[in-house]
Amino acid sequence: MKRWCGCLLGLIVLTVAIICALPWWITPKQVETWVNRFLAPDYDLQLPERWHLHLTGLQLPELDIRAGQCTLATFSDVRLHWWELRQLDVAHAGVDYDCLNRLPSSDETKTSPNLTALFSVLPSVEVNVQHFRLENSQALDIPPRLRALLDADIAATANYDGHRLQLTANAKTHDDHVILHHQSTLARLNHSFQWQGQTDYQPLNGQTYHLHFSTQLQEELSQLPQQGELRVDWQNADFSVNKGALQLSWNGEKGQINAQDLSRDKPLLDVPFTFTANGLAINWGTFYWTFDGYQPIKGFFGLALRKPQEGWLPLETDVDVIVQTFGELGKGEIVISGKKGEIGGGADKNQLNFDLKTRGDLRYNNTVAQTNLDYHISGVFEAPTLLFRPGSVFKMDNVQPDTKIHARLPLDNIQVGRYGLEGRLQATLQGFTPQFKQLNLKLDGQAHEFIAGIKTVFDLRDEKQNLRAAEMRAANRWDWTIEGEAHWTSLNTPVNIKGVGFWEADHIELNQLSAHSGNVHTSGVKMAPLTLELKDRLRWDYEAAHLRGLLQAQTEWIEFAYGGRFVRPVFGVGIDGKSIDNFNLAGDLKAGALGPIDVTARYENQALNGNIRWQGQSAKVFQSLFPQQWSWIIRHGSIQGGSDFVINEDGVALQGEFNLRNVGITFPDGEIQALTIRFPINYQKLALRTARTKPIQVAAKNIRVGALAIREAAFDVFGTYPNSAKQPLTLQKVKVGVFDGLLSVPSLSFPQRKIAVLRFDNIDLAQVMELAQYNQVSVSGRVNASLPFWLGHNACLICNGRLEQAGKLKIKLHDNMVSSLKKGGLTERMLVDLLKEMELEKSHANLNLTPDGNMTLRATITGLNPTRRPHHPITLNYTHQENMFELWDMVDYGSQFEQNLQYQLYRHLEQ
Repeated sequence: MKRWCGCLLGLIVLTVAIICALPWWITPKQVETWVNRFLAPDYDLQLPERWHLHLTGLQLPELDIRAGQCTLATFSDVRLHWWELRQLDVAHAGVDYDCLNRLPSSDETKTSPNLTALFSVLPSVEVNVQHFRLENSQALDIPPRLRALLDADIAATANYDGHRLQLTANAKTHDDHVILHHQSTLARLNHSFQWQGQTDYQPLNGQTYHLHFSTQLQEELSQLPQQGELRVDWQNADFSVNKGALQLSWNGEKGQINAQDLSRDKPLLDVPFTFTANGLAINWGTFYWTFDGYQPIKGFFGLALRKPQEGWLPLETDVDVIVQTFGELGKGEIVISGKKGEIGGGADKNQLNFDLKTRGDLRYNNTVAQTNLDYHISGVFEAPTLLFRPGSVFKMDNVQPDTKIHARLPLDNIQVGRYGLEGRLQATLQGFTPQFKQLNLKLDGQAHEFIAGIKTVFDLRDEKQNLRAAEMRAANRWDWTIEGEAHWTSLNTPVNIKGVGFWEADHIELNQLSAHSGNVHTSGVKMAPLTLELKDRLRWDYEAAHLRGLLQAQTEWIEFAYGGRFVRPVFGVGIDGKSIDNFNLAGDLKAGALGPIDVTARYENQALNGNIRWQGQSAKVFQSLFPQQWSWIIRHGSIQGGSDFVINEDGVALQGEFNLRNVGITFPDGEIQALTIRFPINYQKLALRTARTKPIQVAAKNIRVGALAIREAAFDVFGTYPNSAKQPLTLQKVKVGVFDGLLSVPSLSFPQRKIAVLRFDNIDLAQVMELAQYNQVSVSGRVNASLPFWLGHNACLICNGRLEQAGKLKIKLHDNMVSSLKKGGLTERMLVDLLKEMELEKSHANLNLTPDGNMTLRATITGLNPTRRPHHPITLNYTHQENMFELWDMVDYGSQFEQNLQYQLYRHLEQ
């Protein structure tokens, strides 16, 4: 850059001098020919056919300087004033960067500019350039924030009075907005030169930069200034430090660099340095950083640069860096060190050769990263290479209240080149999470020019898109296998997984995956080993935020504690979303003939929200839920329903409704016909809740259990299950057609805290006696009963129940019972003859039943014997006591108990 700037300046000065001396007696073309004889062969001056000569000056319409086959610089409307105030005005000036970049280079040593000599030959003059542009600069590799300056219209003025050179420059955008203003002065000071000034730059609204500088230059510009200082203040919302200042100062051998975060009023840099006889030394400079607005980082570094006896390169380098971090797990410290590294070696002075070591740990929040790295840096400036030596390892631990993860990456012989990682790359993951414990996973594979997604970290700062360009040139792939094991906490079973996949460019893909569990045995449920398989590739495009795949889970059977089971359940699911923690899923569940049950859901914020839909099918699919020992058979009916669900850290929640319609079931000693159940689901916090206004509704047209026949049975259920005193489960609107009458219960809560009433209306006693198989007495007629009861009461189950006849009631003792009673004596014979057949006109009874089954019946009967005349009314007071539990065992009601006992015996034999 200095070479072509000096060349260009020399050409302009020479041209101006010639023009000033010869305009009166020579033509422009003669001057052009004469000047070109003295220029280098590759350069050519082109003047117009004529110029305009005045007593006060000279005007040129245009002037071009060519280099090779291109025009290097163009000047138009050039005016020279040569009396009292010598002044050169240029209306438009342009330099072609593409042409400038193609100038021939020379390896010959050039004498550096001497300011004393330059000030001695320069005339007192003022140069004004009204409009300057750098043409064809699109290929110039500069930060985008400086691009606006190259595209701007620049006006510049240089004024030299023989002692002092003043420079002023302004840059404007196409809409006349000033984005840069520069003002500086270069003045002779004894045997040195003082240069000072300031620059303000504002490429965009909200972005401002201010530079103030002052330095003493030596006569020879190649010599470093002996004294100087500069300060840069900036304000830019896109920077990590939105508002800050950087200050550099030096005086002789000593210097200082300081930086400040003005937004937080925090220091960033405090670096003292020393110019030594053969280089530069920094003795424990300090830097500070606040990562993500939270994590404080403090560091110390030492640097020694030593140049060779002749020239500047190669530089011998020593470096020591200490970084301290502070997190919830305490303070961490990492040390980076290297001695006698070489920068700028080789024939082209562009090679690196450095051995470094990194030791220690970094802490961020509750994460600890541990490093033990030995590596060698080599290559050239444009393509450096880092090679990890054997034994290098990176480890990381993350500790949460319910999670602990340990990651380990051995880096033996891994090479980090211009395009990424090369070599065998491994990673292990161990620890536990809320879902899994004894976690142990290993990735093992081959990396080829693998960037590992690191570009996403620096994307906002990579304004030149260098990382993106490198990614497009590189293979950027890591092929690996995954293998490991864990213990699935919720199912209390071990799990092992195997898979094959790769990480390439901007996506991670699994081509094969299989996971197998052991036997599952949780509260109330057993399950054969569960298998999860990948049915189609699982791909995560993390740059495009797209995740998709197809998986299938299945097992041979799921069995419930009471004996029911699902056979061969299969759950196929496709996933589609943004990432592994933000995706949608859709699938279906099948179990033999059961299903499909459609499932759709969304996983986001560590919660799964979805919907289950059962479009409807035969109720026979539930046959496997009945143990074979029961011999229950579903004959017909249908099931349909759906539910919204949420699975999150609080557990499982369901909200929906399922319906059974017209179900018919037969069993060894009975059947159920036309069973209908409307089951609204509200399940959350491990409890099923139904509201009084939307209860579970159960109805059946006919039920037969042994000799007991029930018709038109219906009841509602609401409340909470599992139930408690504060959250009971309540039966209401119970109506059961029994014994050609009606049993009703207005309300009954479990656990029961007050007396409930069983109401029997118009019960046919003949059917009751037939069910009881009581053959000694014939009873016909109907009764009503009101039986207050309290399950679990310590004094009575039925408390002061009352029975009353409804209409005519007849009682007749059978002959064998009459014969047996008459054997007792005369009194018994007279009483039996009187009562062996009666028509009751009025009767009522009080009934009590104790918790141990003892029933006490006290009845008052008024009636007559139709076979004896005259028909005198007879009134009897009757007391009867019997253990009803013993009677229960004698009739068909005991069959259910017998069946359950039989099932338990079967289960015992199977185990």
